[in-house]
Amino acid sequence: MLQARKRLKRVPQHSAGMIRVGALALIFSLTALPTPSHAATTISPPIRSVIAETITSSPMRQSSPMRQVAPRARRRRVAGVVAELADFTNNPTPSDGYVVTLIHQDFPARAWHDAEAVAWCESKFRVTDIGFDSNGTHDRGVFQLNDGGTEQYLMARIGENSKNLNLAFNPVLNVRAAALLYARDGWSQWSCASAV
Repeated sequence: MLQARKRLKRVPQHSAGMIRVGALALIFSLTALPTPSHAATTISPPIRSVIAETITSSPMRQSSPMRQVAPRARRRRVAGVVAELADFTNNPTPSDGYVVTLIHQDFPARAWHDAEAVAWCESKFRVTDIGFDSNGTHDRGVFQLNDGGTEQYLMARIGENSKNLNLAFNPVLNVRAAALLYARDGWSQWSCASAV
């Protein structure tokens, strides 16, 4: 104890004050602050919406309340898309993010992750992907809509030209048609239904 006091006297006065403040802060944090509950320290899989909120929780400092709403909402959408893409790929591309955004627009929120898993399994989010079936038909676009009748039916239902088979390569129309098919039949129409 005596040796410690001698060493402390050698430290310049301002440094000794900093050491005391640091020691008091440490003691305060260990005694006065509440400890986390058991529920807060258990390891569980993250919830996507919480991840998106956590990433963008920095406060906005702008004078106009109207200007605060739009940038904050836009950042939340981007952070949500980034969090969603992390489940599928380490190297997301802008088109991957665009497909996830379209899925979020057309599918109900409860089906977002499943829709992303099916689209990733079917096409890896590639909008021009084409699959060849043994019966001579083709599967097209993000959700691999089959041109043996399914694609034509869905395009007519969303108000598009059912004879133009290239419309399935338009990601906006492909995702919208897939959302319609999902609303009608669930995931039963996709071979990648096992991915959900």
